[in-house]
Amino acid sequence: MHFGAGKATDLPGLLPDAPARILFVQGASGHAAAGVLAALRAAGHDITLVSCSGEPSVDAVNAALAQLDDPTHVIACGGGAVIDMGKALAALAEHGLTLPMDFATLPPLTARRNIRLLVLPTTAGTGAEVTANAVIDVPAKGAKISIRGAALIPDIAVIDPLLAQTAPAGVVLASGLDAVTQVIESYTSCAATPFSMALCRPAIPLGLAALRQVIETPDIGAWENMCWTSLSSGLALANSGLGAAHGLASVLGAQLGAPHGALCGRLLIPTLRVNLEYSRETPEIQDRITYCLQAISDAFAPATADPLTGFEAWVNAKGLPRLSEMGLSQDRIAALAELGSKASSSQKNAVPLPVQAYEAILQEAF
Repeated sequence: MHFGAGKATDLPGLLPDAPARILFVQGASGHAAAGVLAALRAAGHDITLVSCSGEPSVDAVNAALAQLDDPTHVIACGGGAVIDMGKALAALAEHGLTLPMDFATLPPLTARRNIRLLVLPTTAGTGAEVTANAVIDVPAKGAKISIRGAALIPDIAVIDPLLAQTAPAGVVLASGLDAVTQVIESYTSCAATPFSMALCRPAIPLGLAALRQVIETPDIGAWENMCWTSLSSGLALANSGLGAAHGLASVLGAQLGAPHGALCGRLLIPTLRVNLEYSRETPEIQDRITYCLQAISDAFAPATADPLTGFEAWVNAKGLPRLSEMGLSQDRIAALAELGSKASSSQKNAVPLPVQAYEAILQEAF
């Protein structure tokens, strides 16, 4: 990992002197990646360009694989979806595979030996630069499903806060809320470890303060803290899992086509309220939830005795859409709550929740 402002300029020096055959994955506009791509071209590397306009689908991954000409490197420069696309392409190309609709038929995606994978996040949100999975949209199943394996772990991650500054305000808000939700859910997860808790505990107040600052009065220090929170969340969730907010977000994202970070941000507050209510019999978990509530109230002064009201008012004021504005209808809540309760992230929630609790979360966020 190479972390710090300006580190993206080090990228050409991380590649061989001889021209490499690079598959370069960027976002739809290519704006955030433009400087990095120009530096690679100036260094004389042979580049095949792939644009990723959203979370990668099975068809998009396979179409990109068809373009490949035995690359020596895959470089992904973009948000979480772009990085997931790059990770999937590197893993599948290494093993000479295409992506089936049924991921259970994939052979093990063991560590790469021939293709180097380098990633440069341009949003501070997912922590995808340090995880061993890639989220793929599978329209035939109406779901977003992860492929996993050692082949998806990047060789090098370059986390440059200057790149994150290029994102539009709405993306900054949604990405930052995703990172904050990830450190909170990793910290409160029933599968949390001493390692994941050590990463998350300081990152929770740091990330909340940084999120507010990068939206309201950004400076490079705030961006560094936001990127550190995102990185910490990726390292933590790989070891602890997440929780109900992410479980529901995975289902809603696939069913509604809504942005993942915005979903997580809207679901976080009701999930914390429900988890606090159901954690009365598990004091250690309740203490961790209470720590998160205190950190939130410290960063966003509450208007009432409810420590979450200040944060809730802030995300509303910043234009975070409600679930109804993202396409959810009342008649779908019960079915989606059922699906969300079965999602893989929900299995690591702070406490076990009945389906009715998932319905309550969706109703409050509606």
